[in-house]
Amino acid sequence: MQKFTQKFTTTAAMFALAALATTGARAEPPSYPLLCHGGPAMRIMENHDVNGAGIPGATAMFVYFKQGSAPGSAHPPGAGECTWMDRTLNDAGHPNEPLVFWIKSPNVQFAFQIMGSGQVVRDSTGPRLNVEGSTLSAEARDWETIVHGVMTGGIFTVNVYNSNGVMVVTHVGP
Repeated sequence: MQKFTQKFTTTAAMFALAALATTGARAEPPSYPLLCHGGPAMRIMENHDVNGAGIPGATAMFVYFKQGSAPGSAHPPGAGECTWMDRTLNDAGHPNEPLVFWIKSPNVQFAFQIMGSGQVVRDSTGPRLNVEGSTLSAEARDWETIVHGVMTGGIFTVNVYNSNGVMVVTHVGP
């Protein structure tokens, strides 16, 4: 019976390790809240993956910002800035943190209405922004939160991790 138990335990452990190897390889690193204050100093860049036939795929949105001068727990960042809750970006212990975050999805697209002057069309609710599926998808509402915050000077939080020169968004909101 002891040999059967050892063999069963060893086999179960091998299957568990194989499962971890296939799912664990894709696990995201821990992310942390980045408090942001939108405004004209922030810049949004959006693009689509396009396959060889010219068909658009995933949408990626990059948001460029300035580094806040104090931790978010001390006071909110200034317009166009982002900061960590517990410290500033690029402090002595963490040099070279990127001043850009990005979010990507094959399920979200959005559009702005822009006048010939280059100004975004606004109405009583703010900038005219069309996020497809915003009433149906939590993911689309996250994108809308970011874009609306940037364009209206609102305060918003993105949870991010640093990956090769860009902060990757894992969650929007506290």
